Parts: sequence; C-alpha cells; structure tokens
Amino acid sequence: MLLLGLLAKIPVVAIPIVLTLHVTTEQQLGFGRAGLVVAVWTAGFAVGAPFQGRHIDRHGLRPLLIVATTGQALFWGVAAQMPYSVLLFAALLSGLVIVPGTTISRLVIAGLVPEESRHTAFAVDSMLTNVSYMIGPALGIVLATQSSTALAFWGVGLLLVVSGLAVIVKNPPLAPSGEERSSDTPRPPLRQWVSRGLVMTCTCTFAAGMFSSGAELGVIGALQQSDQTEWLSALIVAFGVCSITGGLVYGTLRRRPSAAVTVAALGAVTIPIGTVGGTPWLAAALLPAALLYAPAFASTAAAASTFAVSGARASAMSLYSTAMTVGTALGGPVVGVALDRGGAGWGFATLGTLILFVSLLATLAMRRRAEGRSSESPATLDTSIRSQ
Repeated sequence: MLLLGLLAKIPVVAIPIVLTLHVTTEQQLGFGRAGLVVAVWTAGFAVGAPFQGRHIDRHGLRPLLIVATTGQALFWGVAAQMPYSVLLFAALLSGLVIVPGTTISRLVIAGLVPEESRHTAFAVDSMLTNVSYMIGPALGIVLATQSSTALAFWGVGLLLVVSGLAVIVKNPPLAPSGEERSSDTPRPPLRQWVSRGLVMTCTCTFAAGMFSSGAELGVIGALQQSDQTEWLSALIVAFGVCSITGGLVYGTLRRRPSAAVTVAALGAVTIPIGTVGGTPWLAAALLPAALLYAPAFASTAAAASTFAVSGARASAMSLYSTAMTVGTALGGPVVGVALDRGGAGWGFATLGTLILFVSLLATLAMRRRAEGRSSESPATLDTSIRSQ
C-alpha cells in the first residue's frame, strides 16, 4: 500500500507545476492567472478532504475512489482544451474529488499498524513522499516543455487513473481485523475525536506545511540574490536525499521527541538559513532543516493517528491533510512578501519564526492540559472512582 501510495503521490505533486506551465506557456496568460488556478485547485483539495474522510468512515474507501478516479479521468482528459474560465472552475471540482496517495497510505497506517510502531511506518511514508517530490515535478516539466502541456495533462490523468484502479482492486482494510464498519453504525461524538490534542497536532502540521512551499521559494530567492540559479535542481535533489536520510534515522529511534518539539526544531534551524551567501554555504545551512523535514511530518502524522478513533479514523486523518494543505498554500505567499521587502535573510527568518512560534504555542497548550489533568488530588480521584 505504501508503494501504491507513492504511485498516486507522483501525479498529485506534479499538478501545480503542470497547471502553471499550461496557463503561462500554452494560454499565454501570465503567472498571476496561473497562480489563481493552482490556488483554486488547492482550495478544493483542502475543502474536500474532511468530506471525503466522513464518506470513507461511513462507506469505505472503494466507493469514493470510484467517483474520484472517474472525475480525474474526465478532467485531465479534456482540461488542455478548456478556456481559462472553464479551467478555473473545473480545477476546483478536480481538487474537491481528488484522493491523494498520502491520504490512502496514512489511513492504512493509522488503521493497521500498532501505535508503538507507527512512527516507523509514517517515517517510511514521509521518505516516499520526498521521493515523489523528486520525481513528480521533474516529470511534469519534461513532458510539458519537451512535448506539450496537453501530453503532461494526459500523463497526470493516466497515473491518477492507474493508481486509483489499483487501490480499488486492492481495497485495503482501514481498520484492524474484527472492527466492523457499517453505514448504520453511529458516528462517535465530535468531542470524542476533535480534541485539543488533535487541534494542536493539526496546528503543528500547518506550521510544517508552511515550510514545504516557503523554503522552496526562499531557496529560489537566495540563489537569485547571488546569481546562482543554475544550482537550483541540484539543491532540491540534495535536500530530498538529506530528508530521506533524516526520516530513516527517525524511524529507527526508540525514544522520540514530540511532534511539537520536532516542528519547533525545524523552525529554529530555518531562521538563520538566509544569512549565508553562496551555494556551498546555503547547502550547508539547509542541511539541518532537510534532516528534520521528513521527521516533522512523520511525527505529526503519528500524533494525529492516536486521535483517529474507530468510526472517525478517516475524518481525523483528513483534518490532518487539510491542515498540511492550508499551511503549504500560505507558506509561499508569506515568504514571498518577506523576500520582496528584505531579501532571502528576511524570507527564511520570517518563515522559521512563524513555525517556531506556532509549534511552541501548541506545546504550551498541551502542557497546560497535562498539568490540569495531574492537578486533581487523590481525594478527588477516589471520589470519582467511587461514584462510578
């Protein structure tokens, strides 16, 4: 299922660059309108995830995937011929019904892997996500620039359909053996699974998502500032390799820092990246963040899975996906504004400070919750036990 998830991730991560190249090169409408199409598709993806999770909890994964795979086949089959206004609306619908490989693999892990081993499974999943980011955008660029954006659209659609059909045939279980699921089974109360812990975990996930898009834009700004943009591809590949290494190490740890601490560390090492000059120093400054990148998502996914109770497992993990998507959507604009105002140094400093602040806020909220639980006196606990 992790390998099928990788097959489904590759076209999804290629979608933003393929849409951008189509609007800017084929339709000649500029980056502003291209960014709007990508933003609309991303918004549909973020809004649709919670509804998809609710549907999966009630009816299973296969019915949703049948609808999603059919919708993606229709969209990517004719999107290249759509005028801009139609493409804008259709991209929203495509985002609403797409079921990414990350959602599939995380649901399988949350449902089938014992809690004590999930950090390893989520580390592997994060490593495979890095592989998809190294393959997907590059494949989309090659198809769009060396042939046509129409071929890139068809390639994305073909991979989505093939991966969707493979998961439909496999129909993986999303719950432990013996845990029955029925559309008539009452849904757990909202307060039972939308807890403060899940909200704080999603908050940390939002912060880590900001790094995904913000750091990439920051690297581009730093290389442009030093007139060394030809090193961009090499730095992206090196970052991916280091992130995979970090995920491998994290997956083997027996004692692990919490998700909030891991994301806070990611924010702290991001702050000084933009203060260096030249590609070698920039690569060295990126190394700590690259090593923490996969562990940040592995730790937040593992934390979110602990709140994925029976009957609302997909809903909880879908909220996690939405938090990551929203963070990714906002990271780029935030860093872009900082780059325009103060250069690469301010871009990374702003990004790192925001990540650090959000994660520390989550840590503080969880610590207060833990202190509130431990403040009950033995007499109070004894009275509570007797009353039951």
